[in-house]
Amino acid sequence: MSKEYYDLLGVSENASQDEIKKAYRKKAKKYHPDSNGDEADEEKFKKINKAYDVLSDEDKRKKYDQFGKQGVEGHAGRGQRQAASNFQDLFEEIFGGGGSRRKSRGQDMKINTTISLGEAYKGVEKTVKVSRNQRCEACNGSGAEDGNTETCPECNGEGRVREVERSIFGRRQVVKECSTCNGRGEVPETDCSECNGDGIKEVEETITFDIPAGVQDGQRLRLEGKGHENREGRSGDLYVFINVEAHESLERRDSDLYTVKKIGVGDAALGCKVEVQHPEKEISVDVPSGTQPGQVLRVKNKGMPERFGSGDLYVKIDVEIPEGLEEDEKEVFEEFRRKPESSKSFFESVKDFI
Repeated sequence: MSKEYYDLLGVSENASQDEIKKAYRKKAKKYHPDSNGDEADEEKFKKINKAYDVLSDEDKRKKYDQFGKQGVEGHAGRGQRQAASNFQDLFEEIFGGGGSRRKSRGQDMKINTTISLGEAYKGVEKTVKVSRNQRCEACNGSGAEDGNTETCPECNGEGRVREVERSIFGRRQVVKECSTCNGRGEVPETDCSECNGDGIKEVEETITFDIPAGVQDGQRLRLEGKGHENREGRSGDLYVFINVEAHESLERRDSDLYTVKKIGVGDAALGCKVEVQHPEKEISVDVPSGTQPGQVLRVKNKGMPERFGSGDLYVKIDVEIPEGLEEDEKEVFEEFRRKPESSKSFFESVKDFI
């Protein structure tokens, strides 16, 4: 039985996987090239990595015990890649770097859509066309014609490569996703004719979704699984950003609505009913007698829908002072002006006079 790899890690031939893992942690930290200690040794660090790569995999370990290094030389086969992945996971746990071997899902997408205030008030169903990545059906995402792949020559099937970076602080070994196979560990023998070896294709898709009543300008909706699809067939999400158009006469503040209504002096003095614009339809608002210029009337529950009910509608009254009065109209106002001042407001006095 060959003992070199066991001696490098300082464990016995009967050591458990947990003992091998703990020994590797200790040795790797001690001899890592980034270490400031005198014992840092790049060459020995590489040998320790190789020893752990073999002894942490039961199949490799068995061949090593039987045939020594010759039993584990050469490229990693497909059945050995999980062990390589486990080794990389532990390496990154200790020293960082790298990233997941494969992305768990496709990328998220973002789109914008514009709706009117009326649509925001009632809620609306929207249909949009988007271009998104979809797993190639011809090769089932492998990128290979007829699904035939081979071990990536760059990373030997590991999906990641180790590089030594140099900086003013010294050298640091990092793990990166293999750019040749994009972390898959495999490359096509022949590129798929449908997707040119990418494993994904861009498709145009029509998506229908509901925008809820009361939605705010700038609000974001999340459509789960409607984003880009990766080669494994897992999709990201689609985020829809809502733009609510400004209304010609209504201003929105959270769930409340504000507007201005012009009325004449007589209507302000005597009171009246006025029609006010609303996102759904015009509504009738009572203007009480003696209403003052700039006075704000509140109409409950006529604002925008919200989670628990609705906001309110606020109507600011703008009293128009007439111009170009007729002679009889002038006489009325002259008579009013000659009346003694009182504590009553102008419009209350006009009402009494009329």
